[in-house]
Amino acid sequence: MIDMHAHFLPALLVEALTLRASAPNISRGADGNVSIGIYRTRMPYRSSFDDVEARIALMDELGISKQVLSLPGLFGIDSLPASDAVLLTRLFNDGVAELATKFPDRFVGIAALPIADPTAAVDEYRRAREELGLAGMVLPGDGFTSVAQARSLRPLFNAAQDLGGLVFVHPGPLPFDTTGEGLDAPAPHSDNIVHRRATVDIQNRLTEVMITLAISDFLDEFGDVPVQVANLGGSLPFVIERMDHVYGLRHPELALPSKSLKPIYVDCASMGRKALAMAIDLYGADRILFGTDNPVFDDRRAIDAVKDSLIDEADKDKILKGNATQLLETVTTQ
Repeated sequence: MIDMHAHFLPALLVEALTLRASAPNISRGADGNVSIGIYRTRMPYRSSFDDVEARIALMDELGISKQVLSLPGLFGIDSLPASDAVLLTRLFNDGVAELATKFPDRFVGIAALPIADPTAAVDEYRRAREELGLAGMVLPGDGFTSVAQARSLRPLFNAAQDLGGLVFVHPGPLPFDTTGEGLDAPAPHSDNIVHRRATVDIQNRLTEVMITLAISDFLDEFGDVPVQVANLGGSLPFVIERMDHVYGLRHPELALPSKSLKPIYVDCASMGRKALAMAIDLYGADRILFGTDNPVFDDRRAIDAVKDSLIDEADKDKILKGNATQLLETVTTQ
């Protein structure tokens, strides 16, 4: 199996985050527990983010041959002011490139970029491709919640068109103001079922991403750039029938949304077999990539979601490894 949605923190980046006083940072509380401050909350920090030997052992146990490693988007590291993000993203890129060089059969890295400074981001992507050999870039999902917002990221798509590589759109915030305030702001979900509301919020935002990337004309000028959207493209497989119904009534002269989707890849990280079945019906099995969201989510559950699905073995093989094999061959040889 090839895991196209996995995360990693190199040792020097962990050290830098430990030295930070505010989020994103790693700190030990009075109770002795280690946590990482991320966008609007904190979460337990486990060694699985940076323990390479343990990661390879788990991959061997589960039958995962390769992971594509990205910076965790919801940590907000790449969305910091450029004065902080340039250094931190370089630490990630250098570290993941070193890991991929040491274990070329097990890991592929994609670049984190300082989103607040478009020029610095393009320069870092060029370095990541030409000097480090990274296979693409990760961009924050909030940058695609409208076509107008996505246009601010056109320089990075131009870079991907020129330099090659995958664009992986992962849940994550836009850059904050120059002070960095925003990462520590409280979540808008203040009741005791915060993770239920946050799950809906993340999937809704990814649905907006898919409308921008798969249904608008934004990608028309970037036809050579492969794009991957996390979590099955949000809730689009569930709402597409209603969207088609609305278009049939109000815009009968236009093609139905379900019949005019751009050929975008989606990964199945953190999703279940029921959602996977709807996604296959909408996108086709050849557009779905296996992902675990390791180490945030459970690898075994991600594997079971595919293997226990009521789909034929050929489609399971495409999702677990075939599609990723073809995609990686493209982005690593450009």
